[in-house]
Amino acid sequence: MQPRVNLPPSNAEIAELLSLETSKASYVLQRAFRRAARSAFLWEVEARELVARKEPLTQLAHVGPFLEKQIQHWIRRKQHPPPPLRKQFFTLAESRVRLSKATSWRVRLRGDLQMHTEWSDGSADIRAMAEAAIARGYEYIAITDHSKGLSIANGIDEAKLKQQSAEIDAVNREFGSIEKNITVLRSIELNLNPAGEGDMDAKALRSLDLVLGSFHSALRRKHDQTERYLAALRNPHIQILGHPAWSHLQLSFRLTRRLGDGVSRSYASRQGG
Repeated sequence: MQPRVNLPPSNAEIAELLSLETSKASYVLQRAFRRAARSAFLWEVEARELVARKEPLTQLAHVGPFLEKQIQHWIRRKQHPPPPLRKQFFTLAESRVRLSKATSWRVRLRGDLQMHTEWSDGSADIRAMAEAAIARGYEYIAITDHSKGLSIANGIDEAKLKQQSAEIDAVNREFGSIEKNITVLRSIELNLNPAGEGDMDAKALRSLDLVLGSFHSALRRKHDQTERYLAALRNPHIQILGHPAWSHLQLSFRLTRRLGDGVSRSYASRQGG
């Protein structure tokens, strides 16, 4: 994200400005600035475009009248933040513009390996997800509902996982009989503890086509968390490590430096090497 001083700030730059204001704001306003800063990356349209069209900024997520005035002020003054910590990071609005200029990328997408349904915290059933995948030209999807340890997301246990697998098999048979080219994979998003261990029985996991492992707890620890990610890579029950991210900067450098070796050792151990 390189600021262009002749243009008003982009959504990514507004996110940086909001983050900077968080540290200076009163306790009451800190949450408002923080939530808006996070949401700015997912605003579907550039805030500066709304201002140019004289449309209200309150239509953007987590922007109320107070923040609207602040953001309008930055846009009209063409105020830009200091060089950001994030490099080559595109907001949703920026990504859509770039992708619209390179339409061939869609034909290269063959599937989606992380999907939640109404079995946990999604809003559609498996058949509807498969229909939507077919409409997008996908060849396969993985149904990765949350596992039982994440009760806040209505995670499923081993019994429900077995029932869901039977439903997936039924959908595959139905679509196969009418020659719809889609394969629904029996999967799960396994909740990992800080030691990289999952919360489901190994036998249940072995019955699946794919296991995605993700951390959802103890995410605010301030010391380096590289070891937990390496432990997850060594977990023999998972094939994909989901959304590896951390709110503290120690992770990114050290994890980047050591992740390659961790992946190599993990792969070798799984191959018996």
